[in-house]
Amino acid sequence: MSRLIKFLWNLRPGARNARVLENFSLEQYGTRSLDSYDLTQPHRMLEPTEVRAMALGLPLFFWADLPVKLLAQLKPKPHAESKASLAEWWGIEDAESAHDTLHWLRLEGHRQEYQPRLKTESLHWHRQFEANPFLAKRPVNSIAGWDYVRLVCVARWCYDYQYLSWEEAWPFIDVGARLALRDFDSWESLAASFMAGRLMWAPDNPNHAEMAANLQILVESPTSPWRQIPWRPYPVPTA
Repeated sequence: MSRLIKFLWNLRPGARNARVLENFSLEQYGTRSLDSYDLTQPHRMLEPTEVRAMALGLPLFFWADLPVKLLAQLKPKPHAESKASLAEWWGIEDAESAHDTLHWLRLEGHRQEYQPRLKTESLHWHRQFEANPFLAKRPVNSIAGWDYVRLVCVARWCYDYQYLSWEEAWPFIDVGARLALRDFDSWESLAASFMAGRLMWAPDNPNHAEMAANLQILVESPTSPWRQIPWRPYPVPTA
């Protein structure tokens, strides 16, 4: 009996079924759960290049159980709650504010302010990074990944809440993927940059350890979408 089968067999039946379903959902849809989505409504699976670009948002999408391989409608309650959260955290309430925020992330973001501080305050920040379980043994030379991940995520959210059409949201997702490919050489280096930027943005945030654990899963777990979706090539060649 393989180690995986033995592990699943030793789980309680309910837990075993839940783990199998979670792994299937990760492989099929790029999320652990689709409970927030109404699959009786129109939906579509994304094309390989779209999936590769969307995977850039996994540091936040994985946290929120948002599928990177599927476009689907949220159920009314999670739709209303998530839409309100986007307004609260990002000030996005219409197409104009959506475009303003996305252009800011693409052209400036926090990297314009934070990147110079990696040099001027290098000792302080590298001590902070060394105290983080995900960054302790990973080099940080750029925090641009913090902006690129959020560029992809915000564009997707603006589509989900009907501020932008897919045709309007996609160019921002695509450019996020291209900027990340220019500046990083792997999912792991992107994740380290994202985590460092998050630490600089909110040093006292109590959820940094949980985010570090999620990033560790994304980088190392055999069931992680990042283990299934290659960093290169982009765009993904068609057969």
